[in-house]
Amino acid sequence: MDMGDITQLTLVATTALVLGRLGWSLARLIDRRSSTRVTPADTTERIRALEDEQAMLRQELTELQERQDFTERALVREPDQVSRPSSAVLPERVVTPH
Repeated sequence: MDMGDITQLTLVATTALVLGRLGWSLARLIDRRSSTRVTPADTTERIRALEDEQAMLRQELTELQERQDFTERALVREPDQVSRPSSAVLPERVVTPH
């Protein structure tokens, strides 16, 4: 391989690299422009409603986790620490239809 072949190979590689980077930048610019479209008011309201519902579900999940932690702690306690009501105090079992 002589010096001319090496020069041509370097030129082709450099051109491919530069054009590749330019192409990548152009693709990113097109992607950004297409993703910043103005959303209609209906879509904005739906997103807001979904965010509110998600926050409510997160709160409910937190409360359920706290209840589960309390139940686990209550079940782990020593049997002598648990006060059991006498059978005379227990209410009758109520069966509800499904």
